[in-house]
Amino acid sequence: METVMKAGMEVKKLRVGQVLKVMAGELAPSGAGVVAEHVPTPIHVRNLLPFEEAVVVVGHVSRHGGPAHATVQRRNSCSDDRVVPACQSFGPCGGCAVLHLAYPAQLAWKWRTVCAELQPLGTWVREGGAVDVKPCVAAPSPSDYRSRVKLVATSHPVRKVVLGAFAPRSHNVVDMAGCQTNKRTLRAVGKTVAEQAAALGVSAYDEVTAQGSLRYVLLREVDSGAVQVSLVMADRPPQVLALAQAVVRAHPCVQSVVLHQHASRGNALLPVDAPASALTSLDDDQVMGGAAGDEVLFGESFLWEDLIVRLRVSARSFLQVNREVARQIYQDVAQALAQVELDTVLDLYCGVSGLGRTVLLRHPSARLIGVEVGESAIADAQASAELAGLTGERARFHVGTVEDVLATLTQQSGLGRMVALLNPPRRGCSEEALRALGALGPSHIIYMSCSPPSLARDLLWLRELGYSTQQVTPYDMHPGTPHIECVALLVRQ
Repeated sequence: METVMKAGMEVKKLRVGQVLKVMAGELAPSGAGVVAEHVPTPIHVRNLLPFEEAVVVVGHVSRHGGPAHATVQRRNSCSDDRVVPACQSFGPCGGCAVLHLAYPAQLAWKWRTVCAELQPLGTWVREGGAVDVKPCVAAPSPSDYRSRVKLVATSHPVRKVVLGAFAPRSHNVVDMAGCQTNKRTLRAVGKTVAEQAAALGVSAYDEVTAQGSLRYVLLREVDSGAVQVSLVMADRPPQVLALAQAVVRAHPCVQSVVLHQHASRGNALLPVDAPASALTSLDDDQVMGGAAGDEVLFGESFLWEDLIVRLRVSARSFLQVNREVARQIYQDVAQALAQVELDTVLDLYCGVSGLGRTVLLRHPSARLIGVEVGESAIADAQASAELAGLTGERARFHVGTVEDVLATLTQQSGLGRMVALLNPPRRGCSEEALRALGALGPSHIIYMSCSPPSLARDLLWLRELGYSTQQVTPYDMHPGTPHIECVALLVRQ
């Protein structure tokens, strides 16, 4: 029997399996509809938009003060902003949590989310106490944009091997063959990898029994259309070379196939060869570590990407997954710093240094110093710089944590007028890194963040170090998902 909540009527206690008639008031940062009225604790309901009424079933009640979770049993009304999701995997997948929301409404919601996260910073910026947040910059295409894909391998009773993604709050794998977010070419290549692995008898890895070979498949497409396939395997099965050859024959665009052996238990993406102190700053999609144990099965271990500047990218190196939006951000940042007098560009958490190299184009007499914990990314950044003729003091790259490398730079002279570019992982910068940066005293800081909460925290720390935030611009790097990329411009007071 369902509980109908009318005006003034409240549910005193939530329990798993309870059926409620509710209305969502807003969207949570996760993209779930939030039911807050007449309930003892907020309920998050996936696939429920603001002001939609529905009958829901409570599936989880937190014992630690968090929100409860429920699923829609029957929707009684429909928002004007609701659209039919363009992907057959919507719902079970969980990756594109707002694919049912019209794209203009997605952009407006993301702008409001950023404003809400930055609001606690108070009156220290402009606009009557609110941070000056620009409108969210739309992606050129809300689908078919993801140029780097991670697929999880799992066994199937009929097809033997399926590539997909973990469903929300579980390790059940959802088939991603029809994903509309991933580039079409990568969808086709992934399908062939799964089919050929099954045909050749390469089994999917089972993380419970630790049996099987194929764990993950990483796919990357660059601007030229070339594709890299990275096979993450628990061992080196005798069929692996035949698998690589079959994929290359079926897809001539595949110009690189690399084998990464990863026998350790757990669901880490790749084996990591790095100090424990560096692991705290690593996101799942920001792969690092040395590539000495990787085996190139076809072509080279890298591809060349054109994002305003030419960049070498290897399987272990991080680069934004939406090429078109990344290109727009690089251009906007370079334009914002075009009139700033500078001698040194500090590119911190630089990856393959696409942003730093783009800024350097506007300042031909300046030097570039890049810092990244990933050895592979630094090797790529160095190779790209040398190809562009940036040798010697024009471009230097350091493997290490930002706080450690900046501590050594404070002891050097000749850095002159500096600007700093920050592009940390989702958890943001450590306080030690920001204090080390403050000691160097760059005149301007560009902070590129994929997490509004960590950005808000770090902007407050930077305020204490004497920096004023001029503006924050959200970019829709991941349409259809709750993820938001932000670029903040700060000036030293």
